[in-house]
Amino acid sequence: MREPPPPMMSAPMMMGRTRMMVAAAIGLGLLFLAVGAMVVDLGNQVIVSPTPEQTAANANLRVFIGPAIAHFGMFLFVVGLIGAALFLEEMDIFVRLFLLIVSFVALLLVLANSPTLFGI
Repeated sequence: MREPPPPMMSAPMMMGRTRMMVAAAIGLGLLFLAVGAMVVDLGNQVIVSPTPEQTAANANLRVFIGPAIAHFGMFLFVVGLIGAALFLEEMDIFVRLFLLIVSFVALLLVLANSPTLFGI
């Protein structure tokens, strides 16, 4: 009897579910950070003769909606970095430590620069 042919793609070459979730969390986090910055910039647009509704809408975009989207993006980004450091065991230990340090610094940036946390 002949041996069966080798599989077309072996398991280490395929992206596992954990890796895909980590990559999706990091990618979506960066995307939401960019969208949040765009929404804040939309709130900073200059209107020649604004109505009170347009002024209130711009203030809502600038103060509430944009930072909320950006905070959700930073949350996903930090969760993705921590998930990569904890769940991807095939990486070098120093890379995993570096990811934990980067996630801690990103979290400190959110806490130090957030105008919406704790009403400050």
